[in-house]
Amino acid sequence: MPPSEPTLSGIYTITECENCLVVEKGKRIDSYITCHSSDATSANITVGGKSANALMFTTGRFRPTLYTATEEDHMVAVTCSVGNNDVETVLTTTKTLYVAGRSNYDMVRFQSSTICKYHQSFANH
Repeated sequence: MPPSEPTLSGIYTITECENCLVVEKGKRIDSYITCHSSDATSANITVGGKSANALMFTTGRFRPTLYTATEEDHMVAVTCSVGNNDVETVLTTTKTLYVAGRSNYDMVRFQSSTICKYHQSFANH
């Protein structure tokens, strides 16, 4: 059975970039971002074209590993490509990365509960 179309999701949103994946500058991104595709057995996650070494943490769910967000990563593309042994076709999705904490002012806005919210559904998976 082929994998489903992959989706990228994160634990935070920010009003300045509503459909972006939000991470904190200087932090490893594995606790912020996940890629999901049912029936996928492998994934490749890139940040601005650089490999983020995807690791499956539960069936069909992958996290990027060994990648720390930098200021240069702000507004670059995050891409997740998935596949399995049943098909040769690779399915891909892309979202933009918003790096919070590029300045003291930005970090205050990021931590504000009025513009940044925690997605409980991500934490429960």
